[in-house]
Amino acid sequence: MSVLFVHSGEFAWGIEFTLGLVALGWIGAMVLGTVLVIMHVSPIRTVRVVAAGYIVVFRNIPIPVQMVLFIFGLPLLGIVFPLFTSAAIVLVTYHAAFVCETLRSGMNAVAVGELEASRSLGFGPFGTIRHLVLPQAFAAVVQPLGNVLILLVKNSSVAAIVGVAELTFVADKIAIEEVQAFAVLGGAAVAYVVVCLVLKRFVAFLEYGVVFSK
Repeated sequence: MSVLFVHSGEFAWGIEFTLGLVALGWIGAMVLGTVLVIMHVSPIRTVRVVAAGYIVVFRNIPIPVQMVLFIFGLPLLGIVFPLFTSAAIVLVTYHAAFVCETLRSGMNAVAVGELEASRSLGFGPFGTIRHLVLPQAFAAVVQPLGNVLILLVKNSSVAAIVGVAELTFVADKIAIEEVQAFAVLGGAAVAYVVVCLVLKRFVAFLEYGVVFSK
């Protein structure tokens, strides 16, 4: 276990990078996922088809494949991003599809009568979604969205395969240097569990607040 204390600074650096990826990935996925779900219920057929196509593509391609294609494919088109930025973008595009589907299931919580009342009050489609549908959808899927967040934490380790110095990359590097794979990767596993448990408690707190406010 002493190897963990010797390299505690590097571990802290890796955890910081992981948390940065998670924060950027989650904010981006929530924004893009919300846009996608609005597109998915749009009265314009073409917009709905675009949203549905995005979800089919990004949900069904494994995230390691998306990461490699993004990192090594875009430079062939003359588009180059820093590795950290590229990893964050892939996390956003992949998890936005899951956020969209989760929100879409939450929309089922809105009663038909409420939609009719909204129309009778003069709200258009956008006003109804903004003021009636989305607030109820978010409130109904706090826990499922929390599951997507925890999935994102675990998937952030995929950034290691393209050289982003997040927790898994740092742990793998130290394990090779010290020839102590079990102790070092075990320490990384404990760190992931702690991060996920903290986020789970935070999501439970949010869910309690939503239930209490109803």
